[in-house]
Amino acid sequence: MSKLFLCAAFCVWIALASVNAGAQEIPVELPQGFSIQKVAGDELVPDASAMTVDSSGIPIVSGPGYVRRLIDDDGDGLFDKFETLAATKGIAQGVWFDGKQMWLTVDGAIKRSVSREGDQPFVFEDVVPITTDAEHGAHAIRKGADGWWYVICGNATKIRDQYHSLSTSPVKKPRAGFLMRFPADVGTGEQFKAEIFCHGFRNAYDFDFDDDKKLFVYDSDGERDISLPWYRPTRIFRMRPGDDAGWVSASWKRPAGYIDMPELIDEFGRGSPTGVAVCRSEKFGRLYQRGIFVGDWTFGRIGFVQRGGKVEVFAKPKEKFGFAITDLEFAQDGSLFVSTGGRGTEGALYRIRKTDEIQDVDLTAGLDWKREGVSAEKVEKLVRELKADGSKRNVEIEDIVRDGKEDSFANDLEVYSGITSSIPFAIRELQLSFEGCDGNGMFAGHRAKNPREFSEADRESISKSLRTMLNRSDDVFEVARLIGMLHLKDDALTGLVANVAVKEKDPVKRIHYLNCVATEGGKLNDDMVPHVADSLLRIRREIDVAALPVDRNWNPRMQQLARELFRDMRIPEAIVKDASFGQPSDIWMYDSLPEIFRSIARAKIAAKVKLNPDEATREQLQCLSVDPKRKDLIRTFADEDEFTDIVVMAISAKPDERDFEVLSRGLKSFNLTVNKSSLIGLKKIERYVGQADDFVSLLRLESQLGWTNPEVSVRDQVVMLLQKWTDKSFGYQIRQYELPVEGIRKQREAIAQWKKYLTKNHAVKMEIAASLGEMIDRYTKIDFSIGDPARGKIDYKKFQCATCHDGGGQNSGPALAGIASRFSRDDVLRAIVDPNDNVPDRYRAVVVATEDGQLFRGSVVYESMAGIMLATSTGEVVRIDSADIESRRKSSKSLMPEGLLNDASDQDVADLWAYLRGL
Repeated sequence: MSKLFLCAAFCVWIALASVNAGAQEIPVELPQGFSIQKVAGDELVPDASAMTVDSSGIPIVSGPGYVRRLIDDDGDGLFDKFETLAATKGIAQGVWFDGKQMWLTVDGAIKRSVSREGDQPFVFEDVVPITTDAEHGAHAIRKGADGWWYVICGNATKIRDQYHSLSTSPVKKPRAGFLMRFPADVGTGEQFKAEIFCHGFRNAYDFDFDDDKKLFVYDSDGERDISLPWYRPTRIFRMRPGDDAGWVSASWKRPAGYIDMPELIDEFGRGSPTGVAVCRSEKFGRLYQRGIFVGDWTFGRIGFVQRGGKVEVFAKPKEKFGFAITDLEFAQDGSLFVSTGGRGTEGALYRIRKTDEIQDVDLTAGLDWKREGVSAEKVEKLVRELKADGSKRNVEIEDIVRDGKEDSFANDLEVYSGITSSIPFAIRELQLSFEGCDGNGMFAGHRAKNPREFSEADRESISKSLRTMLNRSDDVFEVARLIGMLHLKDDALTGLVANVAVKEKDPVKRIHYLNCVATEGGKLNDDMVPHVADSLLRIRREIDVAALPVDRNWNPRMQQLARELFRDMRIPEAIVKDASFGQPSDIWMYDSLPEIFRSIARAKIAAKVKLNPDEATREQLQCLSVDPKRKDLIRTFADEDEFTDIVVMAISAKPDERDFEVLSRGLKSFNLTVNKSSLIGLKKIERYVGQADDFVSLLRLESQLGWTNPEVSVRDQVVMLLQKWTDKSFGYQIRQYELPVEGIRKQREAIAQWKKYLTKNHAVKMEIAASLGEMIDRYTKIDFSIGDPARGKIDYKKFQCATCHDGGGQNSGPALAGIASRFSRDDVLRAIVDPNDNVPDRYRAVVVATEDGQLFRGSVVYESMAGIMLATSTGEVVRIDSADIESRRKSSKSLMPEGLLNDASDQDVADLWAYLRGL
């Protein structure tokens, strides 16, 4: 980027301000000289999801069950009503208007209109089946300047042979998300023929072309992999025919700098990519002409990147304004339409316009799209340099695939190890001789897709060359990956990579090098073992100090690494003997420790908890809860709401009278297993004098239970406890599962008799819970200016939010970073009060009952034939073997429980919002 461009951009951006739109001020920060106006609200475009403009520049918006063209009756620039163009069952993620014909991706197909009578909705025909009911399914559709139709799809889209049935298809073996194209006169059904233009996306929602027909795509990040070495942020690519965007699996996304990756325009950090729009008009300012605008739903941002430059934030919300961007589209008059909505948020359409001449200078002349990086010419030159006379190598620029001969690889490596320039390209070429990396899990980016065995002579030659490259390469990161991929089990190579890991100061890069140590497979010498143990211990501590975020995948993936390294028993032994072991940041390793070291580990953890009880974490106490010797230590945390579930589980098997209060609090838990343990524990306490509040707690728990087998088993425990406390019985039948409607009715009648008895004889008064409307009405009267973020952070734990959201890498709910940027305050509070409204499938609960009577409720982290891993509502990740599962079901309800704020004061609510607003 030129200095002229940087200086001019700085002058523009230093004057950021929000501009009034008529009488209404929209709290969105824009560059000086631009205004934003809300031109349609939720009454016209509820939960807006996708958008286009027709040939006259009028916006067409889709949402749940509708596609509408907006109408401005009085010409004031604000839309007053709509006409329905399509009535859909689901949400059209792709909408395009071509002359008088409409194209949609919705309801399981790509659809095109065939007729319309009067002002009735269009009649559509299905062109070809396509996945539209998945979050990572088919998205945007648009017509290219070449006259072909293009449709972009996420990685959950089923790839059909029809999609690449034309012999001209640039991609013959498509994978992951893809961009399909087909001619304008394409047939339907079996007559449908198409190409896959490019592939390898995770979940790209949109794309656009510039005036030179260059195609740009904005792909999503792997948000669950944050702070793991293969994490890639959201990326804007220029895609050419046959390009692969590098998303391989949930655990491996190729770096943008690889020679086999498409041209990276820039990265935009964490977020949820939505709209992509190239500015083709000078009316938006010559500074922005031909630039790419991208929408981010998570943080409510619009990014902009110009030729050869870095992506900048063009627009972002301020204060508590919800700005959940779903699509972008430029109109002929040069204004930018922005739709907002998604997942039940308030739908709206905004127009951003240039209002003065401050931008009207051409600062882009002479700048080239190509940023410093790899070009085809560089690769071709490299290949020519590497092909020495008489070489047995077979390197083709088209696919860069080796001929597979063992002596060829050893010879190539020897030649490459002596190269003084372009060594990163050479290393990647060598990696590709194994077809690169592939697979799932911790080592997906470190194990060869096509591994191979070598003769002893070649092993010695290869090892020598790799040692040379490791000692002198500027790209040690990728040399180490190549060493791991080869899996030579060479002690010298393992030691060299381990030494790099030990010296590495970046904890995320250190994870990469330790992965390479594990996959190389050689044995460490005695001197290196304690250093490797220490480097492993330091990773999470350094991540926490640097305040780097971790998400759901972090703990399970790192535990895979620990288990692999712990095959060398000297490493876990060195870890548990380390004087510093036992801190909260060390607990991720506990489950991976061999059993013989766990008692030592618990002793170290207990010592740390006793020394700093105010800093104790759920994870520390969870480790200690399985040890009967630590029961008294666990009891000291009984008065803290954050630890109630753990204390209950630890003491319920052998409780005494002092445990009555905490066991009673366990009845309010949102975890069925904790409820059941509390009931069993209370039943074991012999001495009891009945109090009305105790019976109220039992009846309240019973009223929240359904009639699935896990819930029936908890209700049985409620009734058995009632029977013990009152010495009464009203005909309720224990262990009656899968009851018909009549059986459930009889059980309810018995419960009703209990309620009448307790009301009459124990002064029990059941409070009626406030309705959703009453709760929302109450919140509208709260003075949110009194909120304190520091107190809100405490409430965040108190009301059990932290156990599911941003919970140290074991989240069962979505991350809340930037929540105030995409949702309004009312949206957030409504979602807390009514979590079961508009629940994405990924956050629906799974309820698993095991053969030994345990109950688990959570989201699926990983599943295989061997079993299932659940992230539970308490923040734990539990593993359940298939043989131990009695039943499982997908709940229609959210993982987020109801009633989280039932006991919250107005001050609590104000404080909690103050904290959430700052995330």
